[in-house]
Amino acid sequence: MRHHLTINGKEIQASAGETLIDAALGGWMIIPHDCRSGQCESCRVTVVSGSVDACGTADGHTVLACQAKVDGDASIEFDELPVPQKASGTVTEINALSHDVAEVVVSMQTALGYRPGQYVRLKFAGFPAREYSPTYRLDGNVNDEQMIFHVRRLPDGRVSSEIGRGITTGHRVHVQGPFGQAYLRQSGGPLVLVSGGTGWAPIWSLARAARENQRDRKLIVIAGAPDPQGLYMRPALDWLLDDGVEDVISTSEVDAKWPDVRGRPTDYLPLVGMEDTVYVAGPVGLVDAVKRKARNAAARCYADPFLPSSQAATLTDRITGLFRGGSRAPIARTRNDLQPSV
Repeated sequence: MRHHLTINGKEIQASAGETLIDAALGGWMIIPHDCRSGQCESCRVTVVSGSVDACGTADGHTVLACQAKVDGDASIEFDELPVPQKASGTVTEINALSHDVAEVVVSMQTALGYRPGQYVRLKFAGFPAREYSPTYRLDGNVNDEQMIFHVRRLPDGRVSSEIGRGITTGHRVHVQGPFGQAYLRQSGGPLVLVSGGTGWAPIWSLARAARENQRDRKLIVIAGAPDPQGLYMRPALDWLLDDGVEDVISTSEVDAKWPDVRGRPTDYLPLVGMEDTVYVAGPVGLVDAVKRKARNAAARCYADPFLPSSQAATLTDRITGLFRGGSRAPIARTRNDLQPSV
């Protein structure tokens, strides 16, 4: 059975049972997406009218287009974002931020546009692609010709363990993106930013951009790690305090000493309401806990969970298949390698 599906004002024909993403592709339209597993939430769209089968992904009037299916006439909308592109660069700096987190600086041949909070797919020449969130230097400095990444070096990480060894300054890098829906919106009301581990990378990007472009908004920042050594973001937290942000909290599960407090980020999440916007990035457990609290309070919540590998086709794979009539082999999906639970 065919139905009328209107996407950002353009009407197409769609078959009952198709996912919204597949229906859009069939009508030569692209809904931004990445993992297609319902985890990254890059494809969350608003159902303006009519109805769709949300397949368990409904959040208010929004659904995940990779899971939700056509079951009648409907109209949906999504924010127009920078189109994913490809660019190249070179590793020009590798700096130790802690015993297991490195700052990797990539000098780009051409700038790759993205919104603070989005992520990109990074491929060091000779290594598998991985996904990282562009961020700023911890001292707040900005250089549009560089992309900054925080990488947790894991002993068994196929890519991260090679930072500073097989991957050194001068190494060629390919960047694809941007992806993700947890980007900074122009809105009113307080901002509540929560991170765990190297989830600080996108949260710092959001916080730094908010202080530059949305200074009138109240800002609450919570950064957590399992132990004090994991709180590598201290210079950035101090930058926020010096810039006038009053509510800056750093948590450690053990051995916390002032200015850190003992516990998890969720222990210090303030009471939120409909006027608040919450962003959270880091381990899945932390992200899920913050999302539950925000949604129970009817607060807007944008999440960036760091996920294990999957074999889902990428956006580029889907577009290539659409226009070439075939498909390409998918690559593994990883968010900043795997992060310890916070």
